Amino acid sequence: MTAATAPTTLLGTPLTQLATPCERALLVSDLHIPAAGGAVLVALGDAVAAARAARTPLFLLGDVFDSYVARGQVRVGVWRDVAALLATLAADGVPAHVLHGNRDFLLGAEFAAASRAVVVAGGLRARLGGVDTLLLHGDELCQNDLPYQRAKRWLRHPLTRALARSLPVGLAVRAAARARRRSAMVIAAGDQARFLPTAVAVDAAFATGVARLVFGHIHRFSCGRRGDGAYRVLPAFDADPVGIAIDPAGWRAVRFHRGGRLEPVADPGPCPLAEGASG
Repeated sequence: MTAATAPTTLLGTPLTQLATPCERALLVSDLHIPAAGGAVLVALGDAVAAARAARTPLFLLGDVFDSYVARGQVRVGVWRDVAALLATLAADGVPAHVLHGNRDFLLGAEFAAASRAVVVAGGLRARLGGVDTLLLHGDELCQNDLPYQRAKRWLRHPLTRALARSLPVGLAVRAAARARRRSAMVIAAGDQARFLPTAVAVDAAFATGVARLVFGHIHRFSCGRRGDGAYRVLPAFDADPVGIAIDPAGWRAVRFHRGGRLEPVADPGPCPLAEGASG
């Protein structure tokens, strides 16, 4: 499946316009599903069950996997299992959209074919519940994280991507695990304020004309307003299976339970925004 890309970018991230409005939607982010699967894979199954039961499109806002590098991964292990799980939605006529995250920006056409989901290489602008909404992974908003923003440019260069995607699966998984360990050390040792979204970047997102902004990446469950716009930040789904349900009555935080049952969750406070240039 494909989506028509709008001639628009935000802070270097291409934005895709979803042509068909959705009265209802379920949104989750940052599942970080490991090679062993585990509880988060079960929780994704609960989210899929909820989407199927309500015939509601499901949007995964990046970092579905702890890592995804080589195209061959979709044929084995948990990567194959997740693709098969998402494909059950398409079999029932329920759309699924998967945004690239910083850990799985190499998801490609092979995953789209196996999962029958729309894979979005960037942000997605959509009319959800009657409201113009921008969905992002969120890493592009953290403009003060200069080492990451510099690394992002060369990691996503076409030559780098082509080399990585052609690696044997075992080598790709080991290389990704080493990169994740290094990243965790850098994050733990760094100034934590640099990992926050900047106010000017969030303002740039709303300057695209949307009324709502939803993103993940920073793992801080929060919500608030910025000028005339409203935003929500999704938590890491592997830490707490919480997402957002949208319908014409509004948007609300929900926790997913077995059988697709949704439990309302109290709204959190606002997300702190850092000062700094938008890049």
